Amino acid sequence: MKKFLTAIALVFAGTAFSQLTTLNPDTVCYQTNGSIYQVTNTPGYAYTWTVAAPGVITSGQGTNQIGVNWSAAAPGLIPNGVTVTATAGSCTSTPVTLNVFILQIVPTITAIGPYCSTDPCVNLTGTPVGGTWSGTGVVGNQFCPGTAGAGTHTITYTITQNGCTFTATTTVTVGAQPVLTPISHN
Repeated sequence: MKKFLTAIALVFAGTAFSQLTTLNPDTVCYQTNGSIYQVTNTPGYAYTWTVAAPGVITSGQGTNQIGVNWSAAAPGLIPNGVTVTATAGSCTSTPVTLNVFILQIVPTITAIGPYCSTDPCVNLTGTPVGGTWSGTGVVGNQFCPGTAGAGTHTITYTITQNGCTFTATTTVTVGAQPVLTPISHN
């Protein structure tokens, strides 16, 4: 019996000093209000979760799954952003932690215009590269004044990275081409 207890003590001692942490942080989109975190549910375990400020647990405390509101978090890395322990009787597990990276991309659009409705199509430029363009008069990666027609038009540039979507908008004005009647002489 003494050897059996010694073996159990060695197993627990070995695990007590190894804190489990992800190597790569969990990426959360800037101003996200509904991130879900979970561990495998084991009957009889009571789970205790903590999140680093300004994250707020919105649901699930005491269960194997929580909801977290990260909407007040600034962009960047939050070390040990989420931590969970399990308790069974009087024994508590080693904490499991997860780093959280709040991703924010601020796309920009190089201003264009104003144009006349007869002007040729112009290339649109946005950063970071790789986004998509939309709006009246947008054809692929170009703005075509003739397609847009006279007026003020909103152009949107959308970039998606790691499941997060960010947009930028700008307006461009297209004027109607003046049309003159023939010159007459009295």
